[in-house]
Amino acid sequence: MSNAGKSSELRHTVKFSVTEGVYTQIYIALASAGSAFVTRFALLLGALPYHLGLLAAIGQLSLVFQPFGILITRRGTSRKKIIVKLATAGRALALVYGVLPFFFPRYIAIWVFLLLLSLSTSLHAMGTNAWIAWISDMVPDRVRGRFFSWRSRYFMIGGLLIGYVLGAFVDVFDPKTVGLIERLFSITNAGIFSAGHFEYVFIFVFVIAAIFGFLGLTFLKRQPERPSKIKKEHIAAMLIKPMRDRNFRKFLIYSLWWMLALGIGSPFWQPFMIQKLHMSLVNIQVYGTISAIASILALRPWGMIIDRFGNKAAMRIAIILGGINPLVWLFVNVNNTWILYLEAMTSGIMWSGTNIVAMNFVLAIAPSDRRQIYSGILGAFSGTAMIITMLLSGFFLPRSMEILGLYLHPEQVLFGLTGLLRWTAHVPLSWVEEPRGQPFGALMYYLRQSAKVRIAQFVGLIVRNGGNYSGSENRR
Repeated sequence: MSNAGKSSELRHTVKFSVTEGVYTQIYIALASAGSAFVTRFALLLGALPYHLGLLAAIGQLSLVFQPFGILITRRGTSRKKIIVKLATAGRALALVYGVLPFFFPRYIAIWVFLLLLSLSTSLHAMGTNAWIAWISDMVPDRVRGRFFSWRSRYFMIGGLLIGYVLGAFVDVFDPKTVGLIERLFSITNAGIFSAGHFEYVFIFVFVIAAIFGFLGLTFLKRQPERPSKIKKEHIAAMLIKPMRDRNFRKFLIYSLWWMLALGIGSPFWQPFMIQKLHMSLVNIQVYGTISAIASILALRPWGMIIDRFGNKAAMRIAIILGGINPLVWLFVNVNNTWILYLEAMTSGIMWSGTNIVAMNFVLAIAPSDRRQIYSGILGAFSGTAMIITMLLSGFFLPRSMEILGLYLHPEQVLFGLTGLLRWTAHVPLSWVEEPRGQPFGALMYYLRQSAKVRIAQFVGLIVRNGGNYSGSENRR
């Protein structure tokens, strides 16, 4: 293909991928594991701590089931058709979620909901693995970090907007709503706006999620695709070969370590906000907005850092921030939830970098013809690791305790533990070799020099303005 043809193909890939990503993110924000709406629906069904642990673990099925994407795409030349079919089936299940309380007692409905959500997540996971291989063929390595950052920027905005609109809608009906939202809607909180209709709200929410999910697939169908090679190699040989890669084994150890640390307390971030801090969905959306704005502003710098210095150096900064953020939650109570809005900024910066690295790091160390299998194995290992600590958190929630006069709820004990353990991920990360990566010291030197330049420019601006002000005074 000519350079002009490749350039045109890349433009179309970016265009349709970004548009598809916005619609898909709306679906994710409303109906996927990790969504505040899904968490609130689970609590409506009477979810207990072990249910919340299972709910959080379901989100990691998107990693565990990725190797199955290899099985279903290895004999074909088109990944697109299979991805669309899997995503269609997975998103259609959202149409069923909201009616479960009307067909089952709540103690049964919660289990049926978790089962259906697991199936939906698994179907999406198999398609995600194939999509990663598809997009790595279409977007060159030299710009892939910026591509992921640019794509993330737009679909986060879409998720935030729908989150506010439907979050306010849900809060109108929610009998547990307190604070600003309750005052705003106290006048209309009668008739159809009553607690008795709360269960019906989620039928609407999940139907909207499915509609936007299906709209996203119409753009996915239009995204360019290069035919993939039919893989005749036996599946066992395909799976074993990456494990013989010494550097990949080191990378797996690092990923296991990091995901085990992340899983501790992970099921309880949103439930803690809802149950212990009494935050409404709109309050949670405000937190998410601050985090998303910080994330959006940080995406371009992260993309540039990754493309220039590599994923490993960038991840070291993310790990530092990743350990600080949970420790802030130790000082939060129902009277000072504003602290979380400050934490949201550093959290958004950290996760924007972590998410790009998660997609791009394995592509940087894997052979070009084996990116899909490397990505799938990584997903299975790291997802399983996070599920382990998520389930342990849910089934063995610690007791509350007091440390140096600071009262900690059981969830906060876990938040403190995950923060400390995240920092230890620096150890296995140092073992991983990235072919085009630069030393962390080079990145820190660059950041220091950039900071000096910015400070010098700021001081120069003040001096110039001061001089102009003095001159005007003298003239007067």
